[in-house]
Amino acid sequence: MERWTNDDGVQKLFEVFTASQRLILNSIDRQQMRFTKYQLYLMMTLARRDTLTMSQAASCIGCSKEQATRLVAALVEEGYVERRYRQENRKLVLIHLTDKGEQVMGQERDMAKEKLKAEIDCLDEEDKEIFFQTLRGLAGVLKKLEAHQEERYAMTSSCCGRDK
Repeated sequence: MERWTNDDGVQKLFEVFTASQRLILNSIDRQQMRFTKYQLYLMMTLARRDTLTMSQAASCIGCSKEQATRLVAALVEEGYVERRYRQENRKLVLIHLTDKGEQVMGQERDMAKEKLKAEIDCLDEEDKEIFFQTLRGLAGVLKKLEAHQEERYAMTSSCCGRDK
C-alpha cells in the first residue's frame, strides 16, 4: 500500500474541493441563478448550519468580515436572510435563512441533485461503489476535521475577544 504524507492529503483535498465545486456549480442553472457564487455558498452553509455569526459566515465562504457583511446585506434586502441580535450582546449578529431563503435553497438543491444524479448514473457499477464508499468515509473524516477547526477557532476567538 502506498504511504501518503500530510502534504499528499492536503493536495488531494484541494483537488477534491475543486472538482466538487465544479460539479456542483455546473449542476446549477447559472442563467436562472439569482445569487453570486459566494452568496450561494453562504446560503448553502446556512441551509446546513441554520445560524451563523458574521465571523463564521466569512470563514465559511473564505472572505473578510466586511465582504461577508456586504453579501449578507444584499441577501437581507432581497428577503432571503435575516439578521438577529443577541440580547446579552447586541454587537453579535446572527444570520439565518428566512422561509423564502429556505424555499429557494430547497428548489436549487433539488434541481442540482437531479442533475448530479444523472452525472453519477453515467458511472459503471464498480465506479459508483467506489464513489459512494469514498464519500461516506470522506464525509465522516471531514466532519471531524471541521469540528476540530471550529474548536480551535472558538478558543482563539475567545482569547482574542472576537465573536464565536
